[in-house]
Amino acid sequence: MAQPERELLQALNPSAFDQVLLSLAFFALRQSSYRHGAFLGAAATAAKCAVYTTYVEQGGNLRMTGHLHHIEPKRVKAIVQEIEQGLQTGQGLQHAAFQEPTYLTELPQVWLGQYPWHRSQPRLTGDRLSEEQQTYLEAKLPPDLPTAQGISSAEFADLIAFLHQQAQENSPGDRPLPLSEALAEHIKRRLLHAETVMRLDNPWGMPYYILLSPTYGGPDSPTKAPHSLLEDAAHFLRLSHAWTKQQHNVMRIFESLNIAPADLSQAQTELHEFMRHWAGKYHQRGKPTMAIHMMFGPQDHSLS
Repeated sequence: MAQPERELLQALNPSAFDQVLLSLAFFALRQSSYRHGAFLGAAATAAKCAVYTTYVEQGGNLRMTGHLHHIEPKRVKAIVQEIEQGLQTGQGLQHAAFQEPTYLTELPQVWLGQYPWHRSQPRLTGDRLSEEQQTYLEAKLPPDLPTAQGISSAEFADLIAFLHQQAQENSPGDRPLPLSEALAEHIKRRLLHAETVMRLDNPWGMPYYILLSPTYGGPDSPTKAPHSLLEDAAHFLRLSHAWTKQQHNVMRIFESLNIAPADLSQAQTELHEFMRHWAGKYHQRGKPTMAIHMMFGPQDHSLS
């Protein structure tokens, strides 16, 4: 957790529920670079889905649903109609869909197809670059790049526009999202943040852009861990909900203990080995799959 986040949590002293919301916002907006508006839309849709499930449980009683959620029955009716229309037509509801948009995941392969690079040609092209300038710029490139040419700022902008247009054509609904200058800059920043693309400054003109990975968010990308943790958190919350419903094959495990700092590394190693041995003992191929989500660390907010 970054220093500003720790300081904010200490100042706010949030409840457990607010900590969940804050952690999700930190992951989505700060570490995964989701748009602020998309995050708010996802939160609003989640609230609507909660209202809708209560409406179904109450046998379609608008007034009782409104009482339980402190909203007017006419607002409940509008929410129900919106959810049911989305379910019936198969069109996506207005939410963030916390998966990478296709204009991000498909960019590396489209880049490789439109701007292939062969060892017999320079990595950077441009009529205004001399051989000496090319050598200077290419010396700044990291090793083991994908077989793609470096492209100009204009070509990079065209590539983003092409992929965004494809994404809009393939998305459900009749309200396409226009590619504003702000959205184009947001897409560019996400690609740079994910270390899928790098910007190569050019002292003699506009910068070039270099493809670093054949997939969005390479194995060492800072976006990978947050997405894995979001998936783990979602599954953990589903299991927690099942546990509150006393589902027989779900159990909650929590243990708090004091460990001397000198023994911490050995304790972690032993715990890991125990879990591997336990899983190997009971695993049977073809049987129902069970999952355990565990995090080990300080109980207070002193995480760095």
